[in-house]
Amino acid sequence: MAPAPPPDEKRLEAFYETDTKYVIAPVPAPLDRAAAIAFVNAHVSPATDPEKMRKLMRLAVFYDLRETAQAFTAILKGGESQPQDFVRSALCLIALAWIGDPAQQSGAQRYFHALQDRADVDVHRNVMLEVVEALGPREGTGYHRQWIGTAITVLESRLRQEQSKGNLSGARLMREKINALTEYLNIQLVQVDRTLSLRQRIEAMSPPTVQIRPLVTYSLATPSESTPALSYWASMRLLRIDPSLHSHIAAEFFAAAAAHAKDDAVRARALLAAAYVYYPLPEEEAAWLAGEMGPGSDPLALRPH
Repeated sequence: MAPAPPPDEKRLEAFYETDTKYVIAPVPAPLDRAAAIAFVNAHVSPATDPEKMRKLMRLAVFYDLRETAQAFTAILKGGESQPQDFVRSALCLIALAWIGDPAQQSGAQRYFHALQDRADVDVHRNVMLEVVEALGPREGTGYHRQWIGTAITVLESRLRQEQSKGNLSGARLMREKINALTEYLNIQLVQVDRTLSLRQRIEAMSPPTVQIRPLVTYSLATPSESTPALSYWASMRLLRIDPSLHSHIAAEFFAAAAAHAKDDAVRARALLAAAYVYYPLPEEEAAWLAGEMGPGSDPLALRPH
């Protein structure tokens, strides 16, 4: 018989204190919702370091802890000055993009524009892009793209200055930065544009039952155009579908496991997700899954220990 899982408070504390530089720290599941709400509300503060704020954000998003939205909002005072301040605020915005009510989401979007305008492109563009992806199609990449374009214009001016001074090393550095940002615009942001367009098409499908199959597919990251960010979005969307459709979701995951029977990684991810939404796995599948030790990064999986 498996040992009983530790109390939720201890599991949450262990999750919160894990050093993610060395260990994958998946959100513990299942958890008592009230315990999760209390934990997030108690730990979100202006002094929370970014690594731990990211955990609190992931916890709030995973369990759709709308009761914690005010705690994240309270951090956003517009006084960011240190690099970690910008990261902390960006993570709060990601949380609000998922769990905020319409007014909080609109406020987060406005705050994001002001935050990004003051952020350092070299240091913060990746976390700012995370905010763009969390806000989704309603935000799009336009404002972010403009921010990058402005930075390129400034760098081009500095490049001309360095060239006029005959400073070859300075000019080379400016050119390298320009090339990196141009590549970012032409490759990474183009991919995000495609992803946001795809998300918009899926979200427009009606009734919600027809969204389940594509969401399951992208959650498992099986199409060639899938990305980790798209897989995460699809998984979190599935968690927000009416609980009355959980058996439908689980059945789709189980069917995906059968379709990918020769791909152990995908099969395991699908069965873990099916079990998460309470599909009664056949004994043979449950036994096979028990022998699979995944990396712990699957978006949907029961992790009682």
